[in-house]
Amino acid sequence: MRVLFAAVPGVGHLYPLVPLAWAFVAAGHDVRIAFAELTGKAAECGLPVVDVSPGWQAEEVVPRTLAAHPEFTEDAWQRPIPEDITPWAPLFAGVNRSLAEGALEFAGHWRPDLVVHEQVATYGLVVATKLGVPAVQRNLENFRTGRVHHEVARHLADLLDRHGVGTLDEPVATVEAFPPSLLTDEPEGWFTGEAPFTGGSVADRAAPERTGRPRIAVTTSSFPDFSLTAMRAVLGAGAGLDVDLALAGGVDTAPLEPLPPNARALGWTPYGELYRGSAAVVHHGSGGSVLAALHAGVPQLVVLDPDDQSTPVVAAAVAKRGVGIVTTADEVDAALLTRLVSDESLRAATAEVRAERAGLPTTAETAARITALVTG
Repeated sequence: MRVLFAAVPGVGHLYPLVPLAWAFVAAGHDVRIAFAELTGKAAECGLPVVDVSPGWQAEEVVPRTLAAHPEFTEDAWQRPIPEDITPWAPLFAGVNRSLAEGALEFAGHWRPDLVVHEQVATYGLVVATKLGVPAVQRNLENFRTGRVHHEVARHLADLLDRHGVGTLDEPVATVEAFPPSLLTDEPEGWFTGEAPFTGGSVADRAAPERTGRPRIAVTTSSFPDFSLTAMRAVLGAGAGLDVDLALAGGVDTAPLEPLPPNARALGWTPYGELYRGSAAVVHHGSGGSVLAALHAGVPQLVVLDPDDQSTPVVAAAVAKRGVGIVTTADEVDAALLTRLVSDESLRAATAEVRAERAGLPTTAETAARITALVTG
């Protein structure tokens, strides 16, 4: 079976598809990833990638879309993404418009038997509807789909008409990202307990230094200025504590030097690997970081980024379930970090959710279930 996976640009949209894509590969299916802009990141996942929009750049597409939709720009764009993502359809439509043409062209000659798309990649549904093949949706974090695909299709009516696509077909199945206890609304489909994919790197041959102190991993967001602000707050609060601070991510930490004696900058490190050897983690609230911390069984501190509109809904789920603390950079202090590594209620709740996820179907089982559904 040929399976086309579709994501909009951004590793936060790509990485949630990777475990399921690899499960299909392992089961002997032919897989392609439809993506744009960060295609090198996709290729690093070891999967064949199709650049459906060469030259795609977020800094061009997003401002152009915002300019074309002033009502959205003045209203919804000024607030965090709500749990039901339907109001953000104008932006998603602008992103999908620039991806759909290339995806339709590729799919027209490759002829996939199934399309798996992440929650914002409506163009995957467009391809599936055009070809008359089933589609499966992979949700992101705890967001709800609502009518977002129908609203995106309304904004793309000219493109759909040009390609002879009428009303979009519904996905035949949806796979949730978060486990049941982290959802605040009804589930939209199946659950999976997959190990989250957080990237790869060349491992350091030297064993990590073991001091006997608890290690707090501090990882970055996609906004460099905020990442440095958050890291600086954690360094200031943790410098006098009996802990080790490990800074990781794609942000240049030179402006933070000199680091306190109990801190070390690791550069880019896959978060999952780093989290497993830590007592607690600090991150900005992305779904991948939340799941990686849960998979590692460690409490988390979410330091909200004021410029990241996707994290408040995710952070609310973390706080409500009790698996972490949610704060802002100006509220990080020594007492908060001490609580992070010593609060047994955080550790107990994290252990409960980790066990919950371990009891869910594996990625291989989910791929097999999808295959049985679409092949009859």
